[in-house]
Amino acid sequence: MDKKDKKRLFSFGKEYLLKRPNISNGDINYYLDLWKIRKPKSINDICYNMISHSSNRQGMPNAIGDIKKLSKILCEYYPIQIKVKYVNWEQLFKTIKENRNYTPPGRMVIDNSHSFWVIFCKSIISIANYLSRFSSYNEYILYVDTFISDNPDIRLAFPLILKEEIFGYGFALACDFTKEYISPEFIKPDTHIRDIFTGVGLCNEDDNDYNIFRKVIKYCQDINEVPYAVDKLFWLIGSGKLHETSEKQEIRFKSSKSEFIKEFKKT
Repeated sequence: MDKKDKKRLFSFGKEYLLKRPNISNGDINYYLDLWKIRKPKSINDICYNMISHSSNRQGMPNAIGDIKKLSKILCEYYPIQIKVKYVNWEQLFKTIKENRNYTPPGRMVIDNSHSFWVIFCKSIISIANYLSRFSSYNEYILYVDTFISDNPDIRLAFPLILKEEIFGYGFALACDFTKEYISPEFIKPDTHIRDIFTGVGLCNEDDNDYNIFRKVIKYCQDINEVPYAVDKLFWLIGSGKLHETSEKQEIRFKSSKSEFIKEFKKT
């Protein structure tokens, strides 16, 4: 696919969404620029978002509940204070379970390695240890910026490092956290991106997540679009919803990835 057709794919995606009921150009631009609203302002903002994202898996949010209720226990999300206060995840687990002012929505069983609360507490301690290496928000952002290169493999290295540093973070989750809260120069190789890019011939059926990441970043460079916007556009088409945010209610609409791919190939 040449650059002209690549640009046409992105514009066709917008046109496809505009044909859905109750979706305006303003709605699309809002979601494609959502990273600007979500951008953290401090190291404890990053810590909060990283902790919140660690529970972003099926069934886990119901067991953990609203982590804002843990703010005092988690030292207002200051990583260095969490690291100093809690020697290990077991101490944190017991502190949460025994706290008289907080009742967790899910059962807390410390000797079950598959327990969401065990996994969650391990994630928190690893997050605190990781972020404690950075003295400020600016230092962390400058660190992340060193990975933003025209070479997709260099960019790929950051979520791979995050995957190793943070307990419970897989590559896809690390990518998702990074693009949503740290830098719009990343994408998440999820099922919607995979299906659409494979369907239009920009990726192969046997591409793994790393190759999907590389190829989508290269695509973004070719059409001169922010990776976050590309990721979000095709996620909206694939999911069939404008997801709920602090400013907007969720809107669901009829959408089909196969239909989108078929219609694009006709143009």
